[in-house]
Amino acid sequence: MFGYVVASLSAISEEEKARYQAVYCGLCHELKERYGQVSRLCLTYDLTFYILLASSLQEPPETCGPNHCVMHPGGGRTFARNKATAYAADLTVALAYHKCLDDINDDQSLKARASAALLKSAYHQAQQRIPAQCAAIEQAMAAIGQLEAGGASTPPDAAAHEFGRLLGQLFAADQGFWEGDMRQLGYHLGRFVYLMDAAVDYAEDSASGSYNPLVYSEFEPQEMRVLLAGIAGEAARVFERLPLEQDVHLMRSVLYSGVWQKFNKLYEPKESQEARD
Repeated sequence: MFGYVVASLSAISEEEKARYQAVYCGLCHELKERYGQVSRLCLTYDLTFYILLASSLQEPPETCGPNHCVMHPGGGRTFARNKATAYAADLTVALAYHKCLDDINDDQSLKARASAALLKSAYHQAQQRIPAQCAAIEQAMAAIGQLEAGGASTPPDAAAHEFGRLLGQLFAADQGFWEGDMRQLGYHLGRFVYLMDAAVDYAEDSASGSYNPLVYSEFEPQEMRVLLAGIAGEAARVFERLPLEQDVHLMRSVLYSGVWQKFNKLYEPKESQEARD
């Protein structure tokens, strides 16, 4: 997910911003307690969306308190966490570790190699806590690696399908009656994220020759937008049929505008640029 599944701050109230930050800070606290200080290097806003979603569905008891953080010594912030936060912390470590391995495989990144070494012990702990999910991540990343190795001969949506299937499985865990819908939402969101990453990296991958299904298909920005909008629409359709009340407007800011922020910045229409100039 890594940087795409985030709220559009311009679309939410100050109260919602505080709530969003509190859930994010709760994830940061949970990472430190479960995996130590180094695990905070994995922290992103992406799984904050999962926490909001699972919390709204299941309404578990929540712990709140003042946020004492060296990064924000001025205070004035709070944290909020619950059962979903603990699971999100486990997923954060597992996904970050495999992202490092993927980066090592792609370009022998020294930074990724160092990060993987730092996270290796934490990942072994995550394997003990969520063994089925870690096994699923390993299998999916191996399958995606094989598909990407096929280059242009690989069907354009094959790797995105694998990542969607993985995210669907991760979202569905322990969701009871809502397991099916959470699996579908995760699936569509996973496909969207994979292809959005391809859209954002289009120019770089085109120059380097790295695997990118949109480059092989010679997609133009508007064609990418149409493709991504269709997948985002499927995710939104599943989201809207869930019985969500708590934080629903905040989550809509993620699904309807937040996920598009990097794309819109990169592929801003010419008329918008000219109007601003």
